Amino acid sequence: MKMTKRSHLYIRLQNVLFYILFLIIVGLLAWLGKTYNKTIDVTAGKRNSLSESTQQLLSRLDKPLTLVAYVPDDAKMHVALKKLVDKYKQYKSDIALDFINPDLDPERAKADGIQYSGQLLLKLGDKSEKTNSVDEQNIVNLLQRLSRDKPRLAVFLEGHDEHSPLDSKSSGMADLAMVLEGKGMSFQPHNLIRTQNIPEQATLLVIASPLKDYLEGEVKIIKEYIKKGGNLLWLHDPGSLKGLDDIEQQLGLEIHEGTLLDANPDLQAMLGIKHPAAIAVIDYGDIEITKDLSAHTLFPFATAILQDPLEQKDNESKIRWRYQPFLSTLPTSWLESGEIQGNVKFDDEDDKPGPLTMGMVLTRDLANNGDSEAIDPVEMIEGSRHSTIRDKQQRIVVIGDSDFMQNNFIGQGSNLELASNIFNWLSVDDDLLSIKPAIVRDTKLQMPLWGLYGSAIFFLLVLPVGLLVVGLVRWYLRRKR
Repeated sequence: MKMTKRSHLYIRLQNVLFYILFLIIVGLLAWLGKTYNKTIDVTAGKRNSLSESTQQLLSRLDKPLTLVAYVPDDAKMHVALKKLVDKYKQYKSDIALDFINPDLDPERAKADGIQYSGQLLLKLGDKSEKTNSVDEQNIVNLLQRLSRDKPRLAVFLEGHDEHSPLDSKSSGMADLAMVLEGKGMSFQPHNLIRTQNIPEQATLLVIASPLKDYLEGEVKIIKEYIKKGGNLLWLHDPGSLKGLDDIEQQLGLEIHEGTLLDANPDLQAMLGIKHPAAIAVIDYGDIEITKDLSAHTLFPFATAILQDPLEQKDNESKIRWRYQPFLSTLPTSWLESGEIQGNVKFDDEDDKPGPLTMGMVLTRDLANNGDSEAIDPVEMIEGSRHSTIRDKQQRIVVIGDSDFMQNNFIGQGSNLELASNIFNWLSVDDDLLSIKPAIVRDTKLQMPLWGLYGSAIFFLLVLPVGLLVVGLVRWYLRRKR
């Protein structure tokens, strides 16, 4: 083909048009990428994404969230914080981020209680709280505290060798209390002999497996608290009721003195349990407390909690409870009435076969249900302790074990999650039941036994000896020169 001037002109025009269109397309792609962006996390374990429970919490917050960062005028720090907040904005659009230099605006920093540069102030509605960490679990705990409409106070009875939320020993419950305090709940040990009443601001009352008998006057105070609609958590280990027989009758329950056992060797080997009195619960009742539990829970030395229809029918209070079992043993279990020594076996005459209930939920409506003991709505409006119950429903949880909440067992399976759900449910914080603690990823090195031994031999023997030999050889060669 013969190239003419016109052909050269056409080719040049085509080239110019191509470059123009190419630049237009590149510009459009850049504009689309800046205006519309989609983030996909392809990392193992989704380490760059918020956990599912955090996403649920953000979606339930019905008030605007403002984060005020009191940091220096550092561009890199501002970009990093904006990138972090963008992760939260994906699930809650009304999040605002402000930057304030505390050195340039000390009056506002002082008004917000900022003590030093680097602190972050979170505002949810008319509530606010400062923090020093932007860790996801810390932010989640802070948002849970801000989302509670009123303070939550769990009153633990003491004076009878009950388990204490302030005790950091293996039999105490300080680890659980620390987790729940981070979510906005406070704890108060309370001795009925000293004050002869239960605090008006109590959200729930906790009886944590006493070892000594309650006095008749103390039991009367507890019964009155239940009669007037107070929420209760009663943890009872195998043995006598320690003077709380009237409470058992008031609740219409039958609490056994025996110990639940499960001598299934395959299950014990799978869970790493060496004692038949350590009961593992895998299947849960269909209630809000346990509906999101996926792992097993472990209950050492537990007993059975059953409904007693005859006792409920004849009890003096005539309270119409609704009963719902939510913790049950496996079919291979039984309630042992005798001593646990040696190779224990099921006795057809004295023992009760499983599955058996070890956890019971009791509820009743406090108003307009026709009960003689229902709470008058006027009393609730006037500011009694029961005004904290939003749905006017009394809630009680009775569990035949207290060990699962203790410091040495709270980390087993889903024990911590179950305990947190129980306190949230009794506090009528149903929206927080599905908010699970964030899992710290990649904290364990999984390696076969031969790999562990090999690593230990290499780092503790081969490597040090090798370095020593290399050093001696170099020293010898230099000396010969």
